[in-house]
Amino acid sequence: MRYTKYDKQDLFEKIEKLEIIKTDNLVITKYDGRVINSSVVSSRYEIFDIVKYLKEKIESIENNFKISSYNIKISKGIQHLRLLSDSVNINGMTFYKSFYILNSTDKSRRLSFNIGLFSDIHNLYFISGINSSLSKKHLKGVTDAAESAFSVGSETFNEQINSLESLVGHRVLFSKIREVILGDSPKDINHRKFDAFKNSIRYSKLELTKKQINLLYSRSESITSIDREDDFYIDAFWTLQVYLKIFNKEDSHIIKNECDRIMNITQWAVRNAALESLGI
Repeated sequence: MRYTKYDKQDLFEKIEKLEIIKTDNLVITKYDGRVINSSVVSSRYEIFDIVKYLKEKIESIENNFKISSYNIKISKGIQHLRLLSDSVNINGMTFYKSFYILNSTDKSRRLSFNIGLFSDIHNLYFISGINSSLSKKHLKGVTDAAESAFSVGSETFNEQINSLESLVGHRVLFSKIREVILGDSPKDINHRKFDAFKNSIRYSKLELTKKQINLLYSRSESITSIDREDDFYIDAFWTLQVYLKIFNKEDSHIIKNECDRIMNITQWAVRNAALESLGI
């Protein structure tokens, strides 16, 4: 994804070209005076002033962070803004404090506002935390919900930074990673996620036995259990990187769900020092 050097005036000019009009049960989206989308909606639909919201959020973010670059996409009935700001180093990786605002006027997306950490070199997003997101359907009350949502301050990213740092210097068993990805009630989609994860680590520098390599080539549905002698440890911080790269083209609320999922490996993570003392 291509980011543009931040220029507030330039970004505001792009945002202000957007116009949304509701006439009876029809929502019309215009950009630079040209109609780019029209959608039929129900009487429960509440039009949301995304232009005002974007400008206010940018102003609020600027009060606490130095915005360095942005990416804005206004296409048909979808509006998506991404902002990158201050950098932070975690385990030798540079992450940028990031903000994601997504809206739609074609009923395809909820209004959402998420914050996270972005690594441009590794092309992955980390979005997690209880008080770091807004997701609301465009029904009556969406404006009130957006106005009362969480505020952005200097301590906004502390929880996410601490979460990533908690993985550094730890390893987790492959079988436990499988349990975390599949969840309590494995569904086809979760099996596909685990298959995608296995495919991503096939060509890594892990020293594996033939049986362990065969596990990586086996379909998730066909793996009923992993014998103790075939199980192996993987670096926890690297596990998170590999898993999140699978979702780097998804909407921010999906990335948040997958971040919350994979962070469950922390309950199984074991310090490297403890494993080395056991000769593992």
